[in-house]
Amino acid sequence: MTRILTASAVKAHFYKLIEGVKLGDEIVVTKNGKPTVAMMSAEELGSLRETLDVLSDPELMRQIRASQRQVRRAGRRYSFEEIFGEPLVSHGKPRRH
Repeated sequence: MTRILTASAVKAHFYKLIEGVKLGDEIVVTKNGKPTVAMMSAEELGSLRETLDVLSDPELMRQIRASQRQVRRAGRRYSFEEIFGEPLVSHGKPRRH
């Protein structure tokens, strides 16, 4: 959930807000009524940076699009478990929305 708070409200409740951010909240901080900074978890920031790295790499994006075309043409899709012989297990925390 994204919350919009004034800088003074963030200052007054900083440690409580950190706990919410660790659980997936995002905070937009305003100063004089204008958004100035945002708070998000370090994990979410890392994920966002990785996504931007992928999207900004033209060669990698070309390969991804080529793979997507191959999948559409092949028709049959295989699960992670069929390919790797083990179930896909997510180790990340579930995000709150």
